[in-house]
Amino acid sequence: MTTNIVEALNSTLKQARVYPLLLLLDAIVEKMIEWFNERREMAHNLTSPLTPECERRLCHVWAKAGILALIRINENEWVIRFYDCCSPFYSVEYWRLAYAESVYPVSSQSDWEIPNEIREVVVLPPDLKEQRKRGRPRNNRYHSYGELPKRKHKCIKCGEEGHYQKKCPQHMFERRDE
Repeated sequence: MTTNIVEALNSTLKQARVYPLLLLLDAIVEKMIEWFNERREMAHNLTSPLTPECERRLCHVWAKAGILALIRINENEWVIRFYDCCSPFYSVEYWRLAYAESVYPVSSQSDWEIPNEIREVVVLPPDLKEQRKRGRPRNNRYHSYGELPKRKHKCIKCGEEGHYQKKCPQHMFERRDE
């Protein structure tokens, strides 16, 4: 779950990641304001007791397994309680509460109240001579080990995996003869 949120934020802020820190924070706050407004409006317009994603998943599970909360009225009658299958945290009411508060933009630096003990701290920039590598800096993140499947190379000439046509052991001698 965390990875998806981080990836969504990374892709949304791809251009803003090269900004200086304060401008990057402004871009993040601006995006959060936009997202909160969208979700607040969506939650306000819903008529179902559950969030759209929970509704979709519940319908899928119900159609697949036929699992429902049943209340027995008497020997021959039952009442189906479809929405009792979900936690109240997936209700529209909770969703509306989650986005009820507003996100406000950061005020101007001149309006900030910074305590003296923080103001007196001296923060030095990192030593770029030791950290900086040659070449153009990467804009994309590094993928973790299990994230991307390793691409297997397939030879066009022999059809075997593990090498390209230039390194094909079966056709190595053909090139030398030419």
